[in-house]
Amino acid sequence: MIIFKIKRKNNKNGDKSVDLTSEKQNEPSLEFIFTVTDFDKEQIIKAKSYAKLSKYSEALSILEPISKQSITIDYDVLYWMGFCYEYLKNYELADHYYKSCADYILDDGYWETVYGKFLLEHSNLSNEERIEKGINRLTSAANKKRYVSAMYILGKIYINGLYDVKPDFIKGDLYLKRAYNGGEKERAWAIYEKKAKELVSSGQLSKVPLEHIWANS
Repeated sequence: MIIFKIKRKNNKNGDKSVDLTSEKQNEPSLEFIFTVTDFDKEQIIKAKSYAKLSKYSEALSILEPISKQSITIDYDVLYWMGFCYEYLKNYELADHYYKSCADYILDDGYWETVYGKFLLEHSNLSNEERIEKGINRLTSAANKKRYVSAMYILGKIYINGLYDVKPDFIKGDLYLKRAYNGGEKERAWAIYEKKAKELVSSGQLSKVPLEHIWANS
């Protein structure tokens, strides 16, 4: 199993609630009123704690009733529901909730990055569709939303050919440099340096550049 740590930036967008005007038939309803009371906040914090302790069913027992209460959406609740369903291996529901968050107009890139990674790892799509949609989501997060963790993940995927993606050293190099200059210095350089050493050993690269020269090239 390939593990990426997606670093979450502070939310600059404030409240993530929005009115929902349409709903697809035969899919779980996303319409609910989210009444922000001290009790609600405490319950959501409790649910997150359960999820982080791998108590996914317990977390969902709190989140699901909240998600069915009204006409607006709290996307943080939906994200944690998707998170729990993913680890319970209910990938259909996980996909549903993750996609809702990734499509949210005020997503800073974190949720779309999570969804892109999810598609590459757990999608029921054909291999070709899985790769295309997963990479497209990560590319959107990296290029449109400028989310640094998405840049790092794309760099690692392309440079190593992960998830059955065709290896592309040039693309991998580009995204790792962008991630490096966006703040992911240690992780981005470590991935590039390791691959560069392999290529030098096999005669495909003349030498491993110095870190500062590589980062600014």
